[in-house]
Amino acid sequence: MKRKLIIITSIAAALVFAGCVPGGGRSAGTSKSMPGENTTAVVEKSFNIKTTTAQRQDISDRLTLSGDVEAASSVDVYPNTTGQLSQLIVETGTWVKKNQVLAKIDPSRPGMNYAESPVEAPISGTVTQINSDPGATVSPQMPLLTIGDISRLVITTQIPERFIYMVENGQTAWITSTAYPGVKYRAKVSSISPVVNPASRTLKIKLSLSEKAPLKAGMFVGIDLITTTSRDSLTIPEKALLSRDDQSYVYRINNGHAEKVSVTSGIKNNGLVEITSGLSENDILAIEGVTLLSDGSKINIIGSEGNR
Repeated sequence: MKRKLIIITSIAAALVFAGCVPGGGRSAGTSKSMPGENTTAVVEKSFNIKTTTAQRQDISDRLTLSGDVEAASSVDVYPNTTGQLSQLIVETGTWVKKNQVLAKIDPSRPGMNYAESPVEAPISGTVTQINSDPGATVSPQMPLLTIGDISRLVITTQIPERFIYMVENGQTAWITSTAYPGVKYRAKVSSISPVVNPASRTLKIKLSLSEKAPLKAGMFVGIDLITTTSRDSLTIPEKALLSRDDQSYVYRINNGHAEKVSVTSGIKNNGLVEITSGLSENDILAIEGVTLLSDGSKINIIGSEGNR
């Protein structure tokens, strides 16, 4: 009996030493926690972003329009009588002299013959438009053709009524054409109509080219009209600017974390936006991955983009 008790006591001691009995110790390397011990590691999530820098530069507000290239001066030519256009002597692009015969009208009626009535050029210039073909009936109430001075060209466009307040004589515009891709020609506002077209609710303006350009009368062109220029303004790429509940904000990078900063914006143009308050020059901002961030987010910078 005594021998059995010794054996049982030895086995129990071995089990306690091995950590297999409740209340027993832990062997080296075990992951079991003691009561009251907290071994959970909290890992802060980080977001991969690209950054940009707030910089000072000029930024312009502008109207993007389209227009037509026209002769600087032109005259519509009307026939003197009603009749059939029996002969058209000129064509579009023909240069004519003053008093030169351009066409002939046959005013004859059934059963009666009349001499043809000539249509003469009131000025010297180039025929820029012909409105009727031989055989058509014409009258003194409709222009037969147009003569213009294409040695001097202007560009005409229509300004929507809501933007009229932004347009002034002398403003600079840049003209582009699909015929000459990648090339811009400088022009200036030279004439503003005093009357708004009641049908289209637009105002006609003319722009004069400031330099020689290979544009032709009748061309369709694009117009960037510079209305306001803000000098030495703080600018950021527009995609760094977020908006929610009528509040504009950005995420500024501060000690490896994103800091939400409310800002006030101004002119927006060509992918840039003017910041009038809230930031300082050379502030580093999140620009890509920005929609995933919140105030205080940990960030990992994977690259940067320039502020052009």
